[in-house]
Amino acid sequence: MTKSVFRGNLAALILLLNMVFYDIYAGPVLSLLPKIPLVLNIASDFLMFIPPVAVYFLISVKGNGFLLDTFNIKEMDVLNILLIVVISIFIQPFLMSVSAVTSLFFPNAASDYLKSMADLPAFSTLVITSLLPALFEELFFRGIVFSNYRNLSPAKSCILCGFIFGMAHLNFQQFSYAFLMGCVFCYFVYKTGSIFSSILSHFIINSSQTILSALSLKMTAAANPQVLEAAQNAQTTIYDLMPFFYLTFLSLIPLAFAFYFFNLHNSGKNVLGNKMAENSSDNTAYPVRWNIINWPLIIIIIIFLYYSFSV
Repeated sequence: MTKSVFRGNLAALILLLNMVFYDIYAGPVLSLLPKIPLVLNIASDFLMFIPPVAVYFLISVKGNGFLLDTFNIKEMDVLNILLIVVISIFIQPFLMSVSAVTSLFFPNAASDYLKSMADLPAFSTLVITSLLPALFEELFFRGIVFSNYRNLSPAKSCILCGFIFGMAHLNFQQFSYAFLMGCVFCYFVYKTGSIFSSILSHFIINSSQTILSALSLKMTAAANPQVLEAAQNAQTTIYDLMPFFYLTFLSLIPLAFAFYFFNLHNSGKNVLGNKMAENSSDNTAYPVRWNIINWPLIIIIIIFLYYSFSV
């Protein structure tokens, strides 16, 4: 059991180390490609994720079906697709509220990143900000990393994977909602046994935020310059966030119903969930610290704290 958890944490550490040293080798490689934002971003994601994936599989060679088992490749039924779409829509006000609160204390890197995409075509922006992260991040975190936590209890595995996913963003502001999103994505995969559930949810959330950001920028550009300048110079307070909280409150009822029907629909029939339940039956034989905490996880935390405080 501990070897599997260690392997999952080590895979995440390899990715973070690749992110740390990415600029050293990625620049010369990307300089050889056409100066097209979409091409450069696709190549950038390949350079970010493929080397850690390759290293992982080199040290984790197993028998037939290893790829399908690792990446949780399984079809989803239509009802699951619809329920995940509904959950992904109604959970966003809550995520936005969390992001807005943490933005009071830490710089909003995601907002700055979306603003930098304002001049790109809509298709390129959606591919870069929504499709690519949904594919690469989910296959890595909810595929490689999460598959190694099957010997843990479902709650522990979802929280641990979400925690590492949040830290992989390397700043406190994104950590807050990325941690919550990561836990929900893991829960989707756990209940359905399919990586496509988290890919779908990830894409819907990212694309929705991208569209909202684009609309906000258009409204800002059309605003009176004097009003805009006053708004930019004003300091945001907790009272300014009341609309987020009100919207979150209104969304909780449909969100709760959607989660209820999702759990009901997937009760007792998921392959991944059954595997995790069986494998976690002997968890009490090991102290909690040996189940989760090991040197790769400690180094991940150190890297996260260093980059978060150095911004």
